[in-house]
Amino acid sequence: MKLLLVDNLVMPEDGSLPMLDVHPNLGLLALAAAAEAAHHTVEIYDPKRSLKWGQLQYDSTLYERTAAEFLSRRPDAVGFTTLGCSFLFAVNVAAILKRHEPDLPILLGGPHATMLDRQILEHFDQFDVIVRHEADETFPFVLEGLELRRFEAIPGLTWRVSAGSSGVRSTEGRPKVENLDSLPIMSYDHYPVAELNLDLLRIEAGRGCPFMCTFCSTASFFQRSFRLKSAERLVKELDILHARYGFSDFKLDHDMFTVNRRKVLEFCEAVKGRGYSWRASARLDCVDEELLEKMAESGCASLYFGIETGSVRLQEICKKHLDLNLVRPMLEAARNFGIETTASFITGYPEEERQDQDDTLDMLGSCIHPSCLPQLHMLAPEPGTEMYTRRRDTIEYDGYGGRYNALLVSPTDEQLIVKNPEIFQTYYYYPAAMPRSRYVFAVEAVDAFRNAGPIVFQYLLRGFGGRLSSLVGQFRDFAESTNPGNRPDCSMAEEFLKWKFGSSHHVVSLYGYAVRAGGSQETNVSASTSHSLDPASPYQLSPQISILHDYYDCAYLLDRIKRQQDRTQLLDESEVGERSTYLHKVSNKEFSYARIDPGVEAILGLFEQPRYCAEVAELVAQVTGMPKLDASFFDDLAQTEIIVPAMA
Repeated sequence: MKLLLVDNLVMPEDGSLPMLDVHPNLGLLALAAAAEAAHHTVEIYDPKRSLKWGQLQYDSTLYERTAAEFLSRRPDAVGFTTLGCSFLFAVNVAAILKRHEPDLPILLGGPHATMLDRQILEHFDQFDVIVRHEADETFPFVLEGLELRRFEAIPGLTWRVSAGSSGVRSTEGRPKVENLDSLPIMSYDHYPVAELNLDLLRIEAGRGCPFMCTFCSTASFFQRSFRLKSAERLVKELDILHARYGFSDFKLDHDMFTVNRRKVLEFCEAVKGRGYSWRASARLDCVDEELLEKMAESGCASLYFGIETGSVRLQEICKKHLDLNLVRPMLEAARNFGIETTASFITGYPEEERQDQDDTLDMLGSCIHPSCLPQLHMLAPEPGTEMYTRRRDTIEYDGYGGRYNALLVSPTDEQLIVKNPEIFQTYYYYPAAMPRSRYVFAVEAVDAFRNAGPIVFQYLLRGFGGRLSSLVGQFRDFAESTNPGNRPDCSMAEEFLKWKFGSSHHVVSLYGYAVRAGGSQETNVSASTSHSLDPASPYQLSPQISILHDYYDCAYLLDRIKRQQDRTQLLDESEVGERSTYLHKVSNKEFSYARIDPGVEAILGLFEQPRYCAEVAELVAQVTGMPKLDASFFDDLAQTEIIVPAMA
């Protein structure tokens, strides 16, 4: 059988298509290994890669063109994996496939389908079979039974009795792989790894979570069964990937890698000295200084911590049960051992009051550091969670979806979402103790300031008594009085800082400089490709160039901030130097920042509209009464890509 497996379409956090995550999907690789062991042929299709490479457009043609691509490969069956945030894509593409090939079996798996198996089959007749929970061991039997739809002996299956019928059957059971070392080693050759421009490779380290957070479906999908591959198996996989693809940097995929301390220490001992760098996720109360030191010595470069809330009260309500007194010391210990961290928080809990949110914001603010990336996410309803079971009838829709949700591109997309709240929960929200706008504003405001990078973000907090809740609260008051109903972004944040401190204050320069630099903390000289001047072509100012008027020397300010002894106060205005005009260029994640004199500023201003260099030289000569600028002046601007050929 020729099987086509389809990856999720999950949007990146910032919504930018070039940032789409094209890492190999480990779940699909595991299914491919199981199917190939049973002598089936498998292809894996990743829509994110096609979008990122421009082979698809994220517009109203997306579903039809994707389905046409699938049909051109002439598969015997198509299998979608899906999360709630990408189910819209699967529903639409599968419907088109069925319209063209009514007898083509379409399978579905993953957490979303597992929790909503009957509802999905009853609402959407384009799907034939749902494989629930962990399908590694059952999948070959499912493929074997497809032709006659004989699945009665296979546990954990829900299926349509016949194509197009409303009859649905299911078998008992929740398949689970007890010994993950027994699974075949995945082949990443299903993805063009060398072409993906990845900085690391992910491997599956284990499965399951033993904890009981009310908002998370991970424990339900993996049946609260924590499992970790042996140290020998993990190192074997790392060695294979290193030998085959040349990678030495890896992400060990497991929500709770450090739950079994003994196994983690065994892995550290086995991997130490191999020259690998690795990352993982953990709970703060499942690490300690000794363990962190061993992990760092064996190559651990980064840890993701889900803190979820800075409110002691909400920690108990959502059953995360973290001791928040561990946050600072564990993040500091990780930093001291050279381990970077991510501290993730959530807002929008149904019971979350203002003090709870303020506690979360202040704890998030205390985490900001060049070695720690703090995040604030909006809570989304998830099937299979205790919270959703209790509150499923209360969810509401306002069009503000989570950042990872597939975008609405078809005229019927929103109709599907509104008509099927029990299927598309991630586009909905739980009504909560405060107005919805309070939670949305907090998430967007944190992002707006996070874009300035940790040094500037941390520095800005000094102007608000060190409290992020104060910054966000004052920002919200400003927004409500000047931009009611608008969501915060970097432009609004800059206007707020001007209002708060005055337009000529150095924090305004710092913030504007930092967001244009993409949050980077160092000033570099941009590496540019040489481009000789073409006198016969019009030129314009490069879109990578910003001319920053009346700015401070921000490289100097950052250096002063780093050297400051008192980390609680803003620099005195007498210490910040004078304002001038600066040319700011960002290219390929590198940037330059240089002071320019008024004459150069005026010349560059002429290139805000497309002009010929000879025309500019004539204009400057007329205004100044000086000889015409030499062609070498413009050639230097073109060579450094300050001016570029005008768009046709």
